Amino acid sequence: MLVATHMAAAAALYRLSSVRSLPTPVKWAAVPAVLVLSFASHFALDAIPHRELHMTGNTALGLLVIAYLFYIAWRDRDILVLAAGFLGALPDVMWVLDASPAFNEIHSKLHFHGVRVPFYMLFVEIAGLLALTVLIYRKSRLGRAR
Repeated sequence: MLVATHMAAAAALYRLSSVRSLPTPVKWAAVPAVLVLSFASHFALDAIPHRELHMTGNTALGLLVIAYLFYIAWRDRDILVLAAGFLGALPDVMWVLDASPAFNEIHSKLHFHGVRVPFYMLFVEIAGLLALTVLIYRKSRLGRAR
């Protein structure tokens, strides 16, 4: 799965949560749970059969989403949307850096196997990525009136 999709899905999960509208003491208890779910969303997405993109294209799309999330975080003064996006990508970063053989084994076991995925499914994923960016943008604007 595209690293961009992982980041956008995790950031959208954070945006769709009600954590930003909670009273402060409750908010700071709920934020870690939402961030853990952002990390876990990576594995749920990897379980879905998908096409892989070469490293250059994957990195380019990932950098675009990082820039987008920086913009949203700056505009809405909400660094946690960026943190959620980072946590969504973290398992792949750990895999690329070979941070832990045990983690790589768990990551591989949770990844889908044995299904031939047609090339056009990459375009379906990109359409989903675009939908997630719109959701993040619109949910951000709705949440601005504080």
